[in-house]
Amino acid sequence: MTINQAVLYFFIYSFFGWIYETALVSIREKQWSNRGFLMGPVCPIYGAGALVFILLGTGRSIWLTFLLCMVSSAVLEYGTAYTLEKLFHASWWDYSNMPLNLNGYICLPASTFFGVAGVAVSHFLHPYVAVPMQYLPDVAENLAALLLVGVVSADLTLTVSSLSDFVSKVKSFENRANQAIAEKYDELESSVSGKLANVKALSLSSAMKDSVIEHELQKANMKLSGLQVNAVKKIRRFRNEGAHSVNRTRIKDVMLRLAESARKH
Repeated sequence: MTINQAVLYFFIYSFFGWIYETALVSIREKQWSNRGFLMGPVCPIYGAGALVFILLGTGRSIWLTFLLCMVSSAVLEYGTAYTLEKLFHASWWDYSNMPLNLNGYICLPASTFFGVAGVAVSHFLHPYVAVPMQYLPDVAENLAALLLVGVVSADLTLTVSSLSDFVSKVKSFENRANQAIAEKYDELESSVSGKLANVKALSLSSAMKDSVIEHELQKANMKLSGLQVNAVKKIRRFRNEGAHSVNRTRIKDVMLRLAESARKH
């Protein structure tokens, strides 16, 4: 396998992974959901995983391929999730509700599935995918690899820039939103203090919190660009240090709703 072939295989399997992720989540959520970290129709983690599966599975037995692919996929998935969280304080997948998970980054059922997928890719799918590559002229192979690397590099740059700006916006706005919610709570608590025996049980509804956040966003004139909308939609949840606020995901959802509403008008 040449470097150019490896690049092309990476993008082919990244596209296959995007189709799988998008179809799975769209069916589960009963609405279109463009999955993946980037804006384009690729999921790089699947492309990287497929290359690892092909290298590990070539010339090995099915059972050994399964074990190697299961372990390598867990390492790749954990490392990717950890890195993304450190960069953006967010996760694009979350296994917290799955059995035998580790920090919500990986879980045994998912790793087992990827082990089976590794066998399927390396032993059954890739031999057919590799056939057309043998007939691709070297010049076309080089041009295709360079073009794809250029397009995805631009996509990566725009995505990282959009997400970094979004995280900065939310971080600067979060204290303001939390303070406004606390003030609303105090206001509500004062208005019913003479009527309820147990005021400590009082809490704000989700709709009321969203209303407060929306009001503060409009006062601050904080908006999302089209690129940010596409990038931020794919975040499943915020996690860990620097993003521990229970209102951060709520802020994201309200900002997305306002952005979508502005687009329609």
